[in-house]
Amino acid sequence: MSFFLVYTIVWMAGAFVLWGLLLFAEYRKLDALEACFSENEAVRRHKRFWGRNQRIDRYHRMGLMVDFLSMPKTHIKAGLVTQAELASVPIALRRWALWPYRIGYVWVAGTVLWAIWYRW
Repeated sequence: MSFFLVYTIVWMAGAFVLWGLLLFAEYRKLDALEACFSENEAVRRHKRFWGRNQRIDRYHRMGLMVDFLSMPKTHIKAGLVTQAELASVPIALRRWALWPYRIGYVWVAGTVLWAIWYRW
């Protein structure tokens, strides 16, 4: 068995693990995150627009939360979120929101590596 085949199997298994983590974060942790920003106008507007509770709606609402948590200084300067709102998010909840998306970046880099290796 070649190393490329082993890498492909691990890469595909990683895709399913990543998908499971993203689904868990969107379906189990999103409501708790939105509760921390319940008075925020941007979150309320986003929730009104993406409020049908389908997969794409939860994805976009989670994307706003990840934006707030991954680049807090930018959003504080823009006036979209306050320091108190960001401080109200527990560290465990912050990790559940950010880490699946950060692991996704690693998976995308692995996909680029796989594509280059496949063509070689």
